[in-house]
Amino acid sequence: MNASWTVVWLGAVLALAGSAAAESPDQPLVVSNCRVALIHRASLAGARLGILKEVTVTEGDAVESGAVIATLRDEMARQVLAVAKKEMSNTVELRLNKKISELATLEYSKAMELNRTIPGGVSEIEVKKLRLAAEKSLLQMEQADFLLQMSALKTTEAEVALDSYRIVAPFSGIVLQVHKHPGEALGAGEVVAEIANFDRMRVEGFIPVAFSERVQRGAAVVVEVSYSDSQRPDRFEGRLQYIAPIVNAVSQEVRVWAEVDNRRNLLKDGLPATMSITVSGTRANNPSNKSNNVAIDRSRQRVDKN
Repeated sequence: MNASWTVVWLGAVLALAGSAAAESPDQPLVVSNCRVALIHRASLAGARLGILKEVTVTEGDAVESGAVIATLRDEMARQVLAVAKKEMSNTVELRLNKKISELATLEYSKAMELNRTIPGGVSEIEVKKLRLAAEKSLLQMEQADFLLQMSALKTTEAEVALDSYRIVAPFSGIVLQVHKHPGEALGAGEVVAEIANFDRMRVEGFIPVAFSERVQRGAAVVVEVSYSDSQRPDRFEGRLQYIAPIVNAVSQEVRVWAEVDNRRNLLKDGLPATMSITVSGTRANNPSNKSNNVAIDRSRQRVDKN
């Protein structure tokens, strides 16, 4: 009896080994129970306290990158910017000091020329005063130029401050929700609206850890999504972008996600999907043979019992 069970067990092992060897190593890895998710989604918030002056979008609107979503009351900031621009445009002091410097330099050079022609024509004390006046005028001109540069920096600072009263879209997308409306108070960091881009979507799933060595970043993927049981699934092509370096201790699976082009915006956030991943030729223990492995284990148990 033991010998017969041994023969049966060996036959089963050889048959299963043959069927495993016949499997194609290039067969795509099919990952079920995947989920479609957004890649680019943002909650747009204000950078400062204030009162909303205008909200330019409503839910469902398409917005371009850099488009103004909302503005706060900014009258004071505009006045600060106007003052800074006025100060920056005032070059009177610089031009005046330039003229004074030219005159002081000329007086000093004339005194030096006179002393070369007539030694002692201008006293030493007077020459030193004239040289000091020329040097002082140069320093005053540098100071005036420095003040103009500071005015330019203050203008830039005022422009940046004024920009903080605007809330802009960081990328092109669709407005998902508007949380605040004109006239409402807005706190720093408080969300005004949410937008998302649907041009490219993420498809997330989990693969057995045994397959992780055969799956590579950048591998081609095909995603299938069915909107109903009777409808033929839509197919989307993309590339695998991420393979988690962490294994789930319970399921012994690894999280992966791919990025696919959202043709005609058919993919929606939260849709279930199936993903087929192109795997490398290097074979690993194939979890799809789990049922076969169970059969082998059962045969071994029968042999041991007998």
